[in-house]
Order: sequence, then structure tokens, then C-alpha cells
Amino acid sequence: MTKHTSSGHGSSGHSAHSNRLAPESSGLSFSLSLFVDAALALLGLALSVYALRHHLSLKATGSTNAFCNVNETISCDAVAASSYSEIWGVPLGIFGIAFFVSLLVFNVMRAGSARSGFAGRMASQTHAVLVLIGVVVSLVLGALALTVVKAFCLVCVGIYLVCLLLAVSLHYGRAQLARPFRRDAVAIGGLLALMITAVSAYSFTQFANAISPRPAGLNPQSAQSIVQPGSQPPAKATPPVQVIPLARSAYAGAGEDYRYGNEQAKVIVHEFVDFQCPGCAVLALTIKELKAKYSSRILFVFRNYPLDQSCNHNINGRMHEHSCAIAAMARCAGQYGKFWEYAEMAFAKQSEASGENAVKWAKAVGVSTDAIDVCRKSQDLVNKLKDDVAVADKLGVTGTPSLFINGVRYDGDRSTAALSQVLDATLIEVQ
Repeated sequence: MTKHTSSGHGSSGHSAHSNRLAPESSGLSFSLSLFVDAALALLGLALSVYALRHHLSLKATGSTNAFCNVNETISCDAVAASSYSEIWGVPLGIFGIAFFVSLLVFNVMRAGSARSGFAGRMASQTHAVLVLIGVVVSLVLGALALTVVKAFCLVCVGIYLVCLLLAVSLHYGRAQLARPFRRDAVAIGGLLALMITAVSAYSFTQFANAISPRPAGLNPQSAQSIVQPGSQPPAKATPPVQVIPLARSAYAGAGEDYRYGNEQAKVIVHEFVDFQCPGCAVLALTIKELKAKYSSRILFVFRNYPLDQSCNHNINGRMHEHSCAIAAMARCAGQYGKFWEYAEMAFAKQSEASGENAVKWAKAVGVSTDAIDVCRKSQDLVNKLKDDVAVADKLGVTGTPSLFINGVRYDGDRSTAALSQVLDATLIEVQ
């Protein structure tokens, strides 16, 4: 009996010794896991903030000089300009911010709660579920970029890598994960994550509205250009008004300028664009809305500024190497009354840009094969593109898209609402 008791005490003593060592060993691993997860979440948060800022800049100006615009394939502008960059009109950057804020909150809860308690279990298990969701979303967005958008954003790729590294951290720290999984803990954690996401999304939406460029009128220094009845407009520096030639006949100069709206309009909007410019594709959608609203009072003129050295002497090296071919084929379609249909298709299928597809699009809008063959042999189309570039040079255009309203360069917000405000003001001024 004594021997049995002694054996029991010996066993108990061994168990106590093991329990003293286990927390020490797991605590070190747990601390490292917390540190790695926090560092990765902070990195993901920083990248998401940059992605949001870039998205807002692109929406406002039509193009950016972001470091991640390397070429046609590696282009943050191309990705941000795609329809997959927003969900219900909310930029993915905001969801990214909310996601990483949630991870940080649960990481803090993991650090401050006993893993055996309900709060610790909820934080640990919800954090794991969120990480897995982040991996799935990253894989889906990466697949869309590869197969549909056919362009990659280095910042987005960085966010995807952060999510994958969080999954790696979860795998190696799985011994620290509270078990078994409890549905009530994960459900409550999920509700908390949704609340954090909602608050984060709302807060950063307000921030986005605050930093988004405001309508700038015809002059970037002019915040308001609408003059209330009975009031005097404030004295402001007047921007230079430049004379922009407009060829209204197919037999004038190098050919007519394709335009839409009222030929007698007192307000004329010239847009210099490149068919492979992501910002130009965004602006094209805005201009389409403005045409529907103002075509009886405003004339919209399309001018080419291809970022392609084959027809633009300002371009050195390979940038948008199919832009000249697409622009020339657009003018070919225009000779048969199909310019706007072609332009809309070219912008919609921008990710598929190629010389071969430029011809296919012309056929798709109704231009015959014989007509296309004639166009391809004609130098007149390319001469007109070069003529547009020469006009752009005189106006100081160096990039796309560039807008001029009644000969005055407009560098403000290019959203439909902002441009509508500017155009309304201009219509009042010319009355």
C-alpha cells in the first residue's frame, strides 16, 4: 500500500514538473506567433492604405505615376481601373484595411486573454478563420487578375503574400490554437469582426471623402466656379485660354476630328486619350454619362495621344505598343460611321489590346474586310494621329487623359459629379 502511494506521489510529482515546463515552452512560441502575426497585419494594413490612396487618386485624375506602374502587365492603374477593384462601389482597399484592423484587434485579445478562457478561445479561433478567409480571397483576386484583368498590381500582390504568410504562421503556431473549435466562440468572434469591419469601412470611407480631390473648375486653383446670382466672383488668377484647332470636315487637314454633341455649342470639351491607358478607360465611362446629359449643349471632341513610339515622337521605349494601331483602326471605323462604337469596345476590351484584336474589333462593329485592308494601306490615318500629337505638344500635353474645356486645361476631379458641376458653371459663364 505504501509502495502504491509512493508510486502515486512519484507520478504526481512528474506531472507537476511537466506542467511547469509546458507553459514556458509554449509561452515562447505563443509570443513569437503573436509578434509575427502583428507585424504581418501591420504590413498588410499599410499596403491596404496605399492601395486605397492610389485608387482614389486614379478615380480623381484618371492616371497616376505610382511606382507600381511598370508596364502594361504590371500596372496598379490597370488593376484599379478594372471593375474588380470595387465591391458595391467601395474600393477593395477599404475592405483590406478593415480586414487587417480586425486581425490586429483579435491579436491583442489573444495576447491579453488566457487561451483556456472563452475570450482567448474566441480570439484565437476567429483569428484563424479570418486568416483562412484572407487566403481564399487572395487566391480568387489573384486568379481574376491573371485570367480576366490580365494585369498585376505589385501592392495587391504584396497583400496576397501577407495573407499567405499569415497562413504559414497559423500552420506553425497551430499548437497554440485553442481546441476544440466551438461554434459559439467563432460566431461571436465573427459578429465582432463584422462590427470592426463596418466601423473601419465607415471611418476610412469618411477619410477617403476627405482626401479625395474636390472639383477644381477650369482652374486647378479655383475651388468654386459657380457664381451665385447677385454676388461678385472672387478675383482669381485666370488660366491661359488656348486655341485648339477643330477639323469638322473629313477633307480638312489630316482629317476630321470625331466629335459628339451640338456643333453650335459654346462649350467644347477636348479629350486627349490613349486606348491602352487605364485612366482613359475610366474617363471614357464618365464622358459617356456626360454626353447623355449635355449633348444638346456641349460638343465633346476626341483627340489621340497614343503612348506608342510608332506614331508619337515623344515616346521612347515600349509603353503602350498597340495604341497607334488601335487608334488608327478606330479612325478607320469612323470613316464608316462607327467611331464611337469602336472606341467603346476598345476601352471595354482594353486588357485584350493587340494589333490583331484591333482589326477584329473593327469587323465586330461592322467594318468590312475590304475596307479594313484599304485603311491598313493608307498613311492618312497615321498622319492624323501624328497631327493630334503635334496639337497636344503645343498645348503642353505630356500624358493621358488630358482634358481641355473651352481651351482651358482642366486638372481637377474627373468624377461625373465634379465634371458636371464644372460644365454647369461653364455653361452659365458663356451665356
